[in-house]
Formats: sequence, structure tokens, C-alpha cells
Amino acid sequence: MKKFLSVWLFLPFLLSAQKELTITTIPADAEIYNLSISNTPVKVGIGNIKLKLDKEKPITLEIRKEGFVSLQKAFIRKKDGEPNETVELTDRIVQINVSPADASIFVNDVEKGRTPQNVIIHKGESITVEVKKRGYVSQSKTYYNSSTHEVPDISSLFKLEDRIISIKTNPQDATIYVDDKKKGEGSAQIIVPKDKCVVVKIDKQGYMPNEVTYCNKESEVVPPFTDEIKLKDRKIQINVMPEDAKIFVDGKEVGKSNYTLKIPQGKCTEILVVKPSFVTERYELCNQNDVQQPEAAYSIKMKEDEAYQQSEESGIANKNFTLNIENNSMSATEVWKKLVSIIQSRFDEIETIDASTNYLKTNWVGKLFNKGSQFASMIRTRVIITNAGTNNTYNIKIQSEISKTDSDCVKSSPNDNKSRLSPTMDECFEPVDRILRKYADLISEIQRRFK
Repeated sequence: MKKFLSVWLFLPFLLSAQKELTITTIPADAEIYNLSISNTPVKVGIGNIKLKLDKEKPITLEIRKEGFVSLQKAFIRKKDGEPNETVELTDRIVQINVSPADASIFVNDVEKGRTPQNVIIHKGESITVEVKKRGYVSQSKTYYNSSTHEVPDISSLFKLEDRIISIKTNPQDATIYVDDKKKGEGSAQIIVPKDKCVVVKIDKQGYMPNEVTYCNKESEVVPPFTDEIKLKDRKIQINVMPEDAKIFVDGKEVGKSNYTLKIPQGKCTEILVVKPSFVTERYELCNQNDVQQPEAAYSIKMKEDEAYQQSEESGIANKNFTLNIENNSMSATEVWKKLVSIIQSRFDEIETIDASTNYLKTNWVGKLFNKGSQFASMIRTRVIITNAGTNNTYNIKIQSEISKTDSDCVKSSPNDNKSRLSPTMDECFEPVDRILRKYADLISEIQRRFK
């Protein structure tokens, strides 16, 4: 009776002892390696194996599948142990490969090193991988280990091919255009795609635009990491009123009404705006570092010349007027004396007078206008009387000349702002069909005095 009982007491013990264990993997195609057989892992199955357990020595298995973090686990015979066990690989692993090979790999903004790098994504989490190299457009990707997102690839290749250039402008507020599309002002990041070229144009009102072409091609020069594009030559818009005024640049006529002026860096240019009956306007514009920079545009409204305002158009200017003395009661001597007297009442100085030949010539009398301006204006006047060939018949000429608008004589002195113009400077004058109002009635007075 006692022996029978002992057998039954031992039998439950044998039934409860865990001699064999069924191992199932998730994923179902994971490989199972035994690490306890030899110095090297021995593959013992895929997805499912039956493992005979030893009550004294644990058996270590490693579960592997590409794209997952491998898992090692030790198994030993246990009293009342379960006959089945599931081992699940939960953490994903992605191999990051990069070209160029010296690009830096960042995981969640932490630098990890160069290619290749294995990154782990724990179950239910995500990571962001970013690849950077100076001079290249960075690339980034977020990997998820979640049933609600796409399964991450086993490996990823980040190929940096598009170039990036940090552009700065001088002046700092110039506008940047890339292939004719506005990119920014002052500074911008310019992307040059692989096997492409881009044209970067810098523009600012008052300057000539500057263009630079950058290419990302094997046959071309490698684009720089940074570049400064300068605007050097100035572009100035000249607008003039009245519209038919002539515009001169460094002595050469370039147009009327308006003109776009270009001044190379380091140069100066003289602008003259000229029109008869208006005061000449002069501007010296320089594109130099040590002088005041010119404006982007100049609207020039010319002032009327005082010489024209104080004179009137006349058909007798610079022409002989024949005077016939019909008063027979006056002798030739009396006529001449009276004629000389009338002239002396208008002109203080007589240059030449000869009663025997009936010749008289006054000195030039000049009237200066537009004082204080850069360009003075002067009308000079004199009278010449000659005998017409018969007694008591005379030719009277009122000579009227105006200073030449393109003559250096009319320019004011840069130091004292005073005109150097003098009525004796013959080279500075030219005939004009106008007479100062002061002398406009001289002929009519002579006619009236000899009636």
C-alpha cells in the first residue's frame, strides 16, 4: 500500500516538470539561434521550435530578423512552467547610408557620426533622421514604429546632390531674384539642383543689376558655400521738363526729355540740360566711395532764363535799318550831332566816332542775368551807324548777342559762385533775334525825333 502511494505522489511531480518548451516568434519568419551549443550561434529554426530544457543549465536563444533589433533570452526548466512561449521582436532597426560619405547623420537633432549608422525605433515611438553637409541641401525623414504608420525600410540611402549657396548682397537691401523670381532681400539660400544651373540677379533702384550663374554639373566649377554679390555701377534716371530740353553727358548729346544714365564704379559724370530761353542745369554725379552718392532719379524742372524774360523778339536785331532825314531845314552837321546825342542818351561809352564819314560804334553793353545760379546768362548790345551813301541817309544797326549756352564762359566759379562772363569775350556770344526791352524802342525814338 505504501509503495503504491509513493508512485502516485511522484507521478504528479513528473507531469508538472517542464522538460520541453515550444518557442514561437513574432514575426513568424524570425530566425532562432542557439547560443549555448558552441562558441558561434547555431541556427535551430524559423518561427517555431521545440526546445528541450535542462534543469541545471540555461539555454540562451537569440531571435533575429532583418529590420528588427535582435532579442536574446535564456530558458531553464521550471517547475510548473508553461509548455509554450511567444517571443516578439518589437524594436525596429534601420541602417542609414549616406552619400557623400563624409556627411553628418543626426537623429532627433543629436549628431551620431558618419555613414553607415544603425538607428533604433522603439515600439510606439518615432525618430527623425537628418543628413547634413555644408554646401548641400539637407535631407530628413521621420521613421515610425507604429501600426498606424508605414513600416520603415530595412535601410535608407540619403543622397545629397542639390547644392545650396548662402547669398549676401551689397548694398544689404538689394533684391535677389532666382531665374527671374523674387527670392528675398539682402540675403537668401539659393538651391542649385543636380545637373542644373540657376541665374541669380541682384537689383536695387539706382544701380545697374548684376547677374551670376551657378551650375551644379560635373563639368562646371563647384558652387561656393557662400557668395557676396555686389552692385557696383549706378543707374540713374534723368527726367527733364520741358520735354524738348537737350541732355548732354560729358559734353555729348544723348537725348531729350529723359535718359537712363550709367556711371561705372569709381567714375564721375557731368550732366548738362540745355534749352534756349531756359537756365542751363548742371549736375556732377560720382560713383565713388569718398563722395556723396547720387540719387536713383532726378526730376529736373528748368527755370526760365531772365535774359529772355527781359528781352523781346525783334525783326530789326542785327539788321541795318535805313534812316532817311526828310527835314531839309537841318544841315548834315546838325543831323549828325542830334543822332549822336540820341545814341549817347542810351549808351555811356562810344568806342568810335567819326563825323567826317558819319561812322559811330558804341562799346558793348552787357546785362548779366541769373545771378547766383551755376550758369549765368548775358545779352550784350551795341549800336553801329554808317552813312548809307547819300546825305542825310544813315544805316543804323542794333547788334544783340547772347551768351552761348554750351560755352565754359557761362559757368560760375566753383569757389565764389560768380560768373566770369564779360561783354568783351567775343568767343562766348552768338547773335540772337531778341533785343533788351531797354533798347527795343531805340529805332522808333530816332524816327520820332527826326520828324
